[in-house]
Amino acid sequence: MEYKIVTPDDSKYPQKLIKRLDNKCPDKIYYSGQLELLDHYTMAVICSDKSGGITLIDTNQVLFTLREYEMNYIGGWYSVIETEIFRLSLFKKNTTTTLFSAKGLNKETYESFLKDRFYPPLHEFPERDEYFRRANNSELLMLSVINPDETRQLRKNIMERNWLSCVLADIVFIPYGPKSSKTYTIAKRIREADIPAFSTDSDECKELHKIGIPGFNRKTVKDFLEVNGAKLAVPGENINSSEEVYNKPISQQLSFIKETHQTELKFKKKSKNSNL
Repeated sequence: MEYKIVTPDDSKYPQKLIKRLDNKCPDKIYYSGQLELLDHYTMAVICSDKSGGITLIDTNQVLFTLREYEMNYIGGWYSVIETEIFRLSLFKKNTTTTLFSAKGLNKETYESFLKDRFYPPLHEFPERDEYFRRANNSELLMLSVINPDETRQLRKNIMERNWLSCVLADIVFIPYGPKSSKTYTIAKRIREADIPAFSTDSDECKELHKIGIPGFNRKTVKDFLEVNGAKLAVPGENINSSEEVYNKPISQQLSFIKETHQTELKFKKKSKNSNL
């Protein structure tokens, strides 16, 4: 991938990093695309990949509210929930997306990043075409702070990527982060740095609640977003209507909330003379 480099002495260097990290800022940020997306109102997403069905459902409910706000979404987009939110970030014309890779940008490309998020059967989602359109038109941003020739996603690189995603954000959404997970470790750092963060109000997130990460649902998250500066998106700017995205046949989607299905059982009628 063709990339550029920005350093702390450059006026284009993200100011949130300088303000929050001071002399601990990365010496180099490698990027491809629109670096100015980081100047937009930004929400980072980090979530453990150990989440279950209840967490998926509770997260999906909060997403119904989140998608109505104009944001730049930033993250590594790796776990199941992160991938679903990543697709949501392509849902409206006035939302933007920043991809933060734990690999080097000599090795990572938009296509290689995409293959990990839209593998079959996810390849039939309409957001896949929108992703490629934005990539081809330089409407996305990909970041890395890793040696450009690094091909592996090392744990230390993943932790650094997740932490810097949060530092670059105005708010952080943590749908799930149990104790002993990388997400929980980052959540504690977020609290110490006083970066606004939230989770769902699910009991599944009680460990996050105990360290001061508040939990919200579809109705209550609105106040938190607006107190922290989020603005509602302009109506009518959807790329796809919610019906088009969320009501596709089950074979073409991986939805958090699936309609219940009951198998129809048919039995042969017994003749009057047959034995039970």
